[in-house]
Amino acid sequence: MVYVFLTVASLFWGGSFIATRYALTIGGLGVFTLISGRFLISSIILITATAFKGREKITQKDLFIFILVGLVYPGLYFLFETTGIARTPAFISSIIIASIPVLTGIFSGIFLKERLSWKGWAGAFLSILGIVAIVLTADKGKGGNVSVSSLAGITVTGVLLVFGAAVTGAFYTTSARYFMGKFKPLTLTTIQNILAFIFFSPAAAAEIVKSGLHINTGGIIAVVFLGVCASALAFLSFNKALSLIEAGKASLFLNTIPIISLVFAWLILGERINGLQALGGVVVIAGVVLASRKARPAEEMM
Repeated sequence: MVYVFLTVASLFWGGSFIATRYALTIGGLGVFTLISGRFLISSIILITATAFKGREKITQKDLFIFILVGLVYPGLYFLFETTGIARTPAFISSIIIASIPVLTGIFSGIFLKERLSWKGWAGAFLSILGIVAIVLTADKGKGGNVSVSSLAGITVTGVLLVFGAAVTGAFYTTSARYFMGKFKPLTLTTIQNILAFIFFSPAAAAEIVKSGLHINTGGIIAVVFLGVCASALAFLSFNKALSLIEAGKASLFLNTIPIISLVFAWLILGERINGLQALGGVVVIAGVVLASRKARPAEEMM
């Protein structure tokens, strides 16, 4: 049963890149409207789940820290990720985001003085090398919103924005131990989703007033999928899996997300990438897999 939960989480998270890309390029939604709508839906679901599970006590100090950390994640993270996906194929975006565990290992080694094995450093090098290769083969345009006719275009701006999301995600993961030890995952995720809605709703309102709301049926489906499946059900499925299997094994299973994104992007968006971009993606995935492998004691860096 544990693999069913992991499969559900991977499918939903893999599909989230396609849903975001679709909503922004075909669905008619602006960046802030999409983010705000997504987290409004997920917040309602998670608040309901919290009500059934029981609410944890949160002090004013904890809430203040939540808000500060929330500026980075979900704040900057989803701003970078969503605007980047609008300028980068969903498959490439998912590969770059998949480098978060590698970047987390680097940050942990630098800031927390945690030991990183040679596999970790080698994997980090490969992942960064792959991302650089993708940047070098990207279009050198200004990186504006991608039209439907050029849906598969890769821009330097888009790649750098998604990489910025990966960096902020890794920074959050490294610094989030304060919360991990004090609160249950459901409480933590619920607060993050609520903060994301609060952060982005004013910009969404301004976006709608300025440009209007021109969402189509596909855009509505994409937003609902992101809110219900990617932000709520995927988390709940993965959290359930973590209660049945070691975190390391569960995380390794998530390495399938870029492959899932590739299949969905091809089937739904008709995305294509060239050989060098595909090779860069393979190098990134190889680096993530290598860095995720648990080192033997003798292989730890001294």
